[in-house]
Amino acid sequence: MSNYLELTQLSDGTIVLRRSDDHENPIVKIEFGKESKDFLNGEELAVAKEMIRAGIESVSGNVIDFDEFFDSKMQRVSKKPVTVH
Repeated sequence: MSNYLELTQLSDGTIVLRRSDDHENPIVKIEFGKESKDFLNGEELAVAKEMIRAGIESVSGNVIDFDEFFDSKMQRVSKKPVTVH
């Protein structure tokens, strides 16, 4: 089992936190409704990152800096262009 986690946005817009070697069993799924997506204006992945960080911090009691980890992973994420109507 991998020690690496990845945060990624799937083609259907769902954002998942999963082990890098297990794409079939996400640890966390985040889905934003249309109203939220409109409000977030394409920033769903950034908001999901903060939601996960806050959840981990509240459980562990530690302040964890995921910025470097997620920023390095974000370069690998290929995301479909987002069109807001």
